[in-house]
Amino acid sequence: MTLLAPQIAQLPADPSLISLAYHHEHPVQAYEFENTLEVWTVSARIDADVLAEDLAAYSDMDQESLDAVQDVTVGRMSFVRVRMFGPDHPWEAMDSYTGDVSRIGEVVLDVATGEWEPAFEAALAHPVGDLLVMDRVILEPPWRGLGLGPVLAAAAIRRLSQDCVAVACEPGSADGRELTDEQHREAAAKLSRVWERIGFEPFQDGVHILDCHLQRPQDLDGGAGGASRRLHRAATHGTRPAPTCGAQ
Repeated sequence: MTLLAPQIAQLPADPSLISLAYHHEHPVQAYEFENTLEVWTVSARIDADVLAEDLAAYSDMDQESLDAVQDVTVGRMSFVRVRMFGPDHPWEAMDSYTGDVSRIGEVVLDVATGEWEPAFEAALAHPVGDLLVMDRVILEPPWRGLGLGPVLAAAAIRRLSQDCVAVACEPGSADGRELTDEQHREAAAKLSRVWERIGFEPFQDGVHILDCHLQRPQDLDGGAGGASRRLHRAATHGTRPAPTCGAQ
């Protein structure tokens, strides 16, 4: 086998091989808030054929073993796009989805009018557009602890934030563990620091926002090649990329 950087060697596979699959499902018939909420599930995985090809090139694995290679599940993410100019009340739509999304809506929206909360509007460079809520980012246990979550989230945000004013999230543990209140606070503080490294800033009541109209020069090197390089750097050096909002 080829020698890998120590941190990559701890992973099931080279993280630069990860691909993201975007899934948006809705019924054909009309349903409540269909013009206001758009829910996306993003799956992160390594395709078996891609992994086998990589192993064939960089290892001494025999053909029988290569034929037995399977897809590698890395994690999953969920995002909710809230359309601000549709026929529905935006906060009522958010409140109908999950408690976490509803809480974010209570912070960034005026619950009575459905318009931006004044402090949130004042914090944005150009407060005209939709809102993207980053609801969940969950990695499988072997992939945790090396900064891959923000890398993958940044790549997904690039694809999903077209015409959004901001991305909002509420950092917290979402891996199903039972935590005490103190552990929840510690986890939230740690995750806050992680998400700040890719552009999220604390706003109010635990909610963090990323302004899609405030792009730094280093944000603009997006694209598949840049994402692949940043994934590799994240595993080998602990660096984390900043997302480019609204890339097509």
